[in-house]
Amino acid sequence: MERDAYLSFIRGDAERMAVTISDGTRHAPVAGCPGWDLRQLVRHTGDVHRWATEAIRTAARPAEPVVAAPADASLASWIRDGAEALVQALADADPAAPTWHPFPFEQKVWVWCRRQAQETAMHRWDAEMAAVGSSSLDPGLACDGVNEYLELALPRVLSREKVAAPASSLRVRCTDVAGDWLLVNDDGRCTVSTAPGPADAVLTGTAESVLLVLMGRVDRSTIDVHGDASAADAWLSLPGF
Repeated sequence: MERDAYLSFIRGDAERMAVTISDGTRHAPVAGCPGWDLRQLVRHTGDVHRWATEAIRTAARPAEPVVAAPADASLASWIRDGAEALVQALADADPAAPTWHPFPFEQKVWVWCRRQAQETAMHRWDAEMAAVGSSSLDPGLACDGVNEYLELALPRVLSREKVAAPASSLRVRCTDVAGDWLLVNDDGRCTVSTAPGPADAVLTGTAESVLLVLMGRVDRSTIDVHGDASAADAWLSLPGF
């Protein structure tokens, strides 16, 4: 996905969060983030935007928090202002420029473009589900989110938890857009590729459904499992799935 598309999603999803916090019940619980209400979700998202902006501008790990969150009445402008500063920082930076981020992945600015677009979209979904009980994700962005999750987030979780990848292979396939990944055990590590060929188990579903399952937002029954059910379960039982 091109940088301009990511920036458009960040700006648009932040605006939708601003509308939600203005119109919704601020104390509404957020199912996807247990223990949080809508106010805490918006504060967190605004904090992350400012934290990422500082990392992009300095190429170093920022202090936390970067700026104190405002009172409830100012949360809509808080989320808008932080997102706009983030978008501007990303627009001003060379996507290939060095940066700092907390993932075991190349330290380039483009990673922040994708990460913040995904972060904002997921929390916008969380906010709308909390406030009005319905939401959706763009299929292309959701597919991009599945790719990011598999190549960036899952290896980080497995390394942090000191857990080896299952011996079985797993294919993850989107049914509505072009997205197809093969996960295998490479000397205990999870290796992700787009290589063709069979797998012990295959997970299929719309890009939105697959991403929401991977992110722990919806039940696994929303996607289909083909092949060896025990192999699929071994992957789905890993920390981070």
